[in-house]
Amino acid sequence: MLRFTLILFLSILLVSCQYQRPENARVQIQKINGQARFTIDGQVHEIKGLAGHTHLQEAHRIGANTIRTYDTTGLEAILDSAHHHGLKVVAGIWLPKSHVPWLYHSEEHSNKLGKELVALGRKYRDHPALLSWCLGNELIFYDLSDFSFSRTYNRLLDSLRSGDPEHPIGTAFANYGHKAILNFALKIRSIDYLIINTFGRLPKLSDDMDDLDWLWSKPFLIGEFGENGPWETEWTKWGAPLEPSSSQKAEITHRRFKELPGDHPQFLGALFFNWGWRHEQTHTWFNVFSKKGERSALYYELALQYGNSSIPTIPKIESLKIDGTKKANDLWFESNEWHTAQIELPENLSADSLKIEWSVRTEDWFFLKADSPPPLPDLIEYSEDRKSIKFRCPPKAGPFRLFVSIHDQKGHFASANLPFYVVR
Repeated sequence: MLRFTLILFLSILLVSCQYQRPENARVQIQKINGQARFTIDGQVHEIKGLAGHTHLQEAHRIGANTIRTYDTTGLEAILDSAHHHGLKVVAGIWLPKSHVPWLYHSEEHSNKLGKELVALGRKYRDHPALLSWCLGNELIFYDLSDFSFSRTYNRLLDSLRSGDPEHPIGTAFANYGHKAILNFALKIRSIDYLIINTFGRLPKLSDDMDDLDWLWSKPFLIGEFGENGPWETEWTKWGAPLEPSSSQKAEITHRRFKELPGDHPQFLGALFFNWGWRHEQTHTWFNVFSKKGERSALYYELALQYGNSSIPTIPKIESLKIDGTKKANDLWFESNEWHTAQIELPENLSADSLKIEWSVRTEDWFFLKADSPPPLPDLIEYSEDRKSIKFRCPPKAGPFRLFVSIHDQKGHFASANLPFYVVR
């Protein structure tokens, strides 16, 4: 009886607060044959998506049609370039986390931002590349007793919508976290759809959503997915995450596409993460491209998924070993000790045609650096073909990582790494 009363109360509350988008709005979220879909001027836009805003010509080339940004920096240029390349944009608007007081407890700051959102909506509501807005990414709204955030967020939502009634507005969650979803269901009155960032938990997403479908069931877009992040993979005994090689990431991504909840009636589509280059624990973890713009096996896996099946022969690292082992938990070394490392390449791949690069770098142990720690100098002695090296451990104790990458002459690369620990 208590549960029924709660459901009835919430249903009345939610219905009374629902926003009705104008029927003639250019972009809608509609049920088409029982399936939630974005429509643009009445035509279905079936998302083939990428999370990132660079390499837009390549995005078009592989068959993608939708990208995602995370803030409004350079938004006009991104929208113009996206339109030129036939892409639609989920435009992100950065907001601080829900517990940050300078915005959510300040009438002055929230009013100022509200006016800026009205102007932002008016400026871009007629841009042909704009698909929707994402008002905040992973805001971590967990505290049921916190009403300051929800009051402010509702005002900001209304401000953006008053400036742009033509496009749906979503917000992004880290997984389908029940605390955050519950808070939004109770307090945020008119979000049009959810954006869910999920990696290792993707196979369980439908089950997670089923747990709360009695309370809140919105159309949803998967805003990030791909190989497991550093926070959810296997770790060494000293807390360093184990990163798959670039070739293994392509294989994982192939499986992840099969795990997307395509039969869920509220599923709008998915955006692969990360289309571009970024440092996240390492300078290779989530990257389809190298920092120089070279393409990895992930690029061609995405091309395969989005309809371009022409895949060339590209570099691949079969294995990386230190002192003959791939078991990182065995890699405890003394400072200034010398050790060996080697890679195995496929039989059809000649080292003579490749550029092979090795480096030893400090582990980004606390996940704080905005860019990759630089290579440590004077630690490596190369063999003639560079498939194997001798390296000297750094002189100080701590966590480190050995990186190797191979590059062909056609703009492709492959990468692998192993963490090790210097004990003294």
